[in-house]
Amino acid sequence: MAMVVMQQEVKLDEKKQNTLIQKASNIMLTGEDDVSYKKIMTKLNKKQTDEIGTEKSPTKPLYQTKQKIETLNISKKELENILPMQYELDNKKDKLEKEIKMGEKELELLQNLGQIQAERKIEEEKININIKSKEEIENKRKEEEKNLDSVKTDKISKKNLKTLYIIPLLLTIITILLFLINQKIISYIGGIIDVISIIVIFLINSNENKKYRKIKEEEKRERNNIQNKIEVLENEIKEKEKIINEKQNELNIKTNLEKEQIKNKFQDIQNIENYFTKEINSENILNEQKYINDLKLELTRLEMQRKDIIEKLENKTQIEEKLENAEEMLEELVTYNDSINIAKEALEKAYLKMKENITPRFSSNLSKAIQNISSGKYKTVKVNEEDGLIVETENGNYVQADLLSVGTIDQLYLSLRISSINELTKENMPIILDETFAYFDNERLKKVLEFLNKEYNQRQILIFTCTKREDEILKDMNIEYNKIVL
Repeated sequence: MAMVVMQQEVKLDEKKQNTLIQKASNIMLTGEDDVSYKKIMTKLNKKQTDEIGTEKSPTKPLYQTKQKIETLNISKKELENILPMQYELDNKKDKLEKEIKMGEKELELLQNLGQIQAERKIEEEKININIKSKEEIENKRKEEEKNLDSVKTDKISKKNLKTLYIIPLLLTIITILLFLINQKIISYIGGIIDVISIIVIFLINSNENKKYRKIKEEEKRERNNIQNKIEVLENEIKEKEKIINEKQNELNIKTNLEKEQIKNKFQDIQNIENYFTKEINSENILNEQKYINDLKLELTRLEMQRKDIIEKLENKTQIEEKLENAEEMLEELVTYNDSINIAKEALEKAYLKMKENITPRFSSNLSKAIQNISSGKYKTVKVNEEDGLIVETENGNYVQADLLSVGTIDQLYLSLRISSINELTKENMPIILDETFAYFDNERLKKVLEFLNKEYNQRQILIFTCTKREDEILKDMNIEYNKIVL
């Protein structure tokens, strides 16, 4: 194990002076020149900011992952909520399909009954025509019966003859009365008149009898003729009744047969008997058709909703996979963030421990080294987070290291590296200086070599150089050394 100071570490390039100051501060604060607590903390914070982010940074992974999980959970919950909707829609769909099927059966039933009723009406109309025809014949028969009753009999002739017999009877009574009251001449005359009237009446009666017989014969012929007509009409009525009864029986048989066929065909329909008492018309059928169409529209709407739900449910597996991946990513981010926080916490603890234990010793060793190297020009070196590396001058004032000359900064850095030897190990490890003094002037080189010989004479010090200055100064100061030419 060796302490090595490379030439490139102490270049006097002005552009590098801030680097050297930073390295010196790093050693003071962390024990390593290439380890900066602030830079590490900044990098860790930047990693958290860029690669993780916070819950309030919309463009960063943590926020986006949580938002994605929230969105996926909402989608998953929506899908879980619509699952009962699918069952409900399935039930409604089944119910609607049954209603449509039953409605179509009822529509077919109405159409069949409508057709049967239409055909029955035609047959009933035919029967009604025969009934009307029968009624017309019956009216004709009644007219003929009236005609038969209106035919004149011999009653009128008989009445006239009776009137004629009353006159001679009255004359006879008057003649007898006159005779009784001794009115003989008048009674004789009355008797003669009575005889004459009887003769006249006889003659009239004889003539009337002839007329009466003639009338009776005419009446008989007319009555016979009317009776014949009535008989014909009655036969026609009987024929019509027979036709009506036959057609009515045929219609009843056909109706009963069709009724049984309807019952067998539509036995699923409840209370089917009620349909036979209804008057089926086009309005009934149109209303039933509209009812079925409305049900079919509702079924189409339900099927579209169900299709949409099924499509969403098909995405449930994908959503769950995405959610699982997002949760794993969130867990990784949280673990990563926790790791960084643990690192920051450990770094913070180490940094505080370094400040409390190592930094004061670094500061003491560095102050001693710089004081010897600079011949008391610089006394104390300190470092703090606000001002960085500061140096106490011989007049007691503190100046920031970046205000010093490049040579002084280089001298300061070398002193810091050398002073860190005791903090690295308790062993007397060798010190290797490779072109470390290339940019030192002779005075600074002399002070450094003198300091190394005095403070680290128990250690092996290897100086690699391409110049003769170190050789000459060591000889001048009578410092014992071994020279190897390569």
